[in-house]
Amino acid sequence: MEIDWYQIGTLKHIGGGYDIRTDPLNILVTTAKQGHEGEVSDMLIVMDDGTVIPPDGIMRLARAPGRIR
Repeated sequence: MEIDWYQIGTLKHIGGGYDIRTDPLNILVTTAKQGHEGEVSDMLIVMDDGTVIPPDGIMRLARAPGRIR
């Protein structure tokens, strides 16, 4: 399945219950991995189409071949 790195979503902090940022998927994955907002295990991504990407999904996307950085 092809990953749409330009699809819009929102990176959320699970424990804090707040939105970190809304951007294309490639930026959200990079932001989560940078660690400025905490550990990836404390985050999830909710895409505009309603798809929820849990912390382990963020880590898989970070290692995906063809990832746009």
